[in-house]
Amino acid sequence: MYLSRIAINKQLRKSRQALAFPEIMHAAVMSSFPPGSTNEAGGGKPRVLWRTDHVGEQIWLYVLGEAKPDFQHIVEQFGWRDSEQLWETKEYDGFLDRLSNGQKWHFRLHANPVHTFEGKIAAHVSLEHQKQWLRERAEKNGFSFQQIKIENVSHDAFNVIYRDTIRFKKQPTDKTYVTLSVATFEGGLIVEDAGVLKQALYSGIGKAKAYGCGLLTLANQNG
Repeated sequence: MYLSRIAINKQLRKSRQALAFPEIMHAAVMSSFPPGSTNEAGGGKPRVLWRTDHVGEQIWLYVLGEAKPDFQHIVEQFGWRDSEQLWETKEYDGFLDRLSNGQKWHFRLHANPVHTFEGKIAAHVSLEHQKQWLRERAEKNGFSFQQIKIENVSHDAFNVIYRDTIRFKKQPTDKTYVTLSVATFEGGLIVEDAGVLKQALYSGIGKAKAYGCGLLTLANQNG
């Protein structure tokens, strides 16, 4: 597996269009991998996961895939073509193999929090329901949350740093829209079952993975 990061130039018209229409970015990401190296259905080979992160004025595209990608076309369309560092790609399996129970990590997850109501999939739109959605998925995905105390009461050490309901067409010419409730979670986690967490990192958490949701990443808490 390989984890990559590409800087997106939001001043470009094509970049703004790709950010507004996730299907465009999804197609660009998928075309970065050799034929036969991905499985969009999620069976057999791990599927490709991606998300866009807004850090201050900079936008980063993160991509996780089994094969080593080539992002030249993404840089040419959406990035900084004259940059000395066009993109970064790091081998990921070695990092995941070093995961062990009890480790503490800073995490970020951009997800599509939903639930089933009367046989239909419905979005969680309130802040507390979105946070509860992630709490319910922590144990089954091999982690728990670090704790902080506020007025001597323990709380899970994570926040929702961004949330929105987005409405977009799969293609600009389509007549129908896709509507997604999205939330970006960030905070501290503890590894409870390294094998299960590793699978969650490979496979993603939640739905709408084709639209940039589900990619969970870990970072050293000291930066």
